[in-house]
Amino acid sequence: MASSEKIWRFRSYQASDKEACLRVFESNMPQYFLPAEKEKFAAYLEELPQDYLLVEDDNRQVIAGGGYALGLDGGAATLCWGMVHKDWHGHGIGQFMLWNRLSKLAQIPKMKLIRLDATQHSVEFFMKKGFKTYRITRDYYGPDLHHYEMYMILDDEKIREILTAR
Repeated sequence: MASSEKIWRFRSYQASDKEACLRVFESNMPQYFLPAEKEKFAAYLEELPQDYLLVEDDNRQVIAGGGYALGLDGGAATLCWGMVHKDWHGHGIGQFMLWNRLSKLAQIPKMKLIRLDATQHSVEFFMKKGFKTYRITRDYYGPDLHHYEMYMILDDEKIREILTAR
């Protein structure tokens, strides 16, 4: 369970992390993810995504993960499969993970656009960080689980904000 000390480590995903990542996913069902999505996430992990990053607690337990996919021209990226174990919600780990991914992307010279998909349960978090919603599809994932398509433009000011935030 969460301690008052913020000793989190950020590292890349390895094949041996699959079960720990699936436990994080399961802790967020059914509010944030539907059970049917678990197979898609497991298949994603099977491909050993090099841009899937994990957060560990001070006991080296995986407590969060999130990835990104670069567009073909290197000017856009999509954040994917971001999640924090439900026992750790509200401790700042989501922000820690988001800013770490954003700072990696902000250092890519041609990067101008970052997009992501969210639900009504996480859309406010991303809006507070500067993302804007451009489309909402009701009941997209299932009954009462709506799809919010969001984006962030990386102008010089936003890049400075990301790279100096901590």
